Amino acid sequence: MTHIREKIAARGARGIMGIGRKFKIADDDNSKSLDKNEFKKAMHDFRIGLNDKQVEQAFGIFDRDGSGDITYDEFLRSMRGSMNETRAAIAMQAFRIMDKDRSG
Repeated sequence: MTHIREKIAARGARGIMGIGRKFKIADDDNSKSLDKNEFKKAMHDFRIGLNDKQVEQAFGIFDRDGSGDITYDEFLRSMRGSMNETRAAIAMQAFRIMDKDRSG
């Protein structure tokens, strides 16, 4: 995953908007998701340098719900990775502000 993240970032997808642009480029049929063929083509087009087996493994990591398609949300989460402590603390602080009735 680190290799994929670094390669896609090097091609201009550092922030959320850049990642979104790369996703839209890869979504050939405008279905708002990537199937295995679109994902494989994207890995080739973005010059990631994976063989077929590695592409298959990467697809499985990106396809978090096992639906056979990668949604933008799944793509974004895979590209951004887990939140570090600082990002998580900021997100929780924003959540507490928005959760006025404390319903969670």
